[in-house]
Amino acid sequence: MRCVSKMASVACVLLSASVSADGHRHAGAHVHGAGHLNFAIEGRQIHIELETPGFDILGFESIRSDAQRRQLKDALLELEKDDLWSFTPAASCRLKTASASASGEHGEDHHDHHRDADDHHGSHHAHGHHDSHHDQHGRDDHHGDGHHESAHMDIAATYVYECANIAGLNSISTRLFQRFGSSEQLKVQGFTDSGQIAGQMSRQRPEVRF
Repeated sequence: MRCVSKMASVACVLLSASVSADGHRHAGAHVHGAGHLNFAIEGRQIHIELETPGFDILGFESIRSDAQRRQLKDALLELEKDDLWSFTPAASCRLKTASASASGEHGEDHHDHHRDADDHHGSHHAHGHHDSHHDQHGRDDHHGDGHHESAHMDIAATYVYECANIAGLNSISTRLFQRFGSSEQLKVQGFTDSGQIAGQMSRQRPEVRF
């Protein structure tokens, strides 16, 4: 993978972090309760990428009703809130942009939100396709973990924070587990000025230090 610009380099770092040695994205394992958090620090900014099974956010993994579709929409909005992630107070970090979306056989193009934190109250959320043809997926009724991989819905979110004192940044914590009861842990991989770090966030310890 070759990065051709400063912003592209961050994207490449995050993408590389979420690909395992055999070339498959970690999210492909689709283990309920376990998501992945990748982050990279560049200049005064911290770029975050969250990948998690849809079940961990919604409690289900296929859209079979309008009520579930509304729940997905609300969950994506919740994921974009600026207080989902917290940083070392001394770093004075502020959300610049946030984007959340669902993908997979039962989530593809349902929503593709993007929020620029500089706009007022996030009123400019852009919703992706929300056509009734997605209802056809309701014919596939899945329970537990025995269903086909293709039926799995995944949720991803990306964030950019800008920190007034990036040198003071040495921790990230999350409220993800408080807000989404089916989420249990996040495998964390990050790239800082000091090098690469790996760790884990959990319901019992929702913080990683570096």
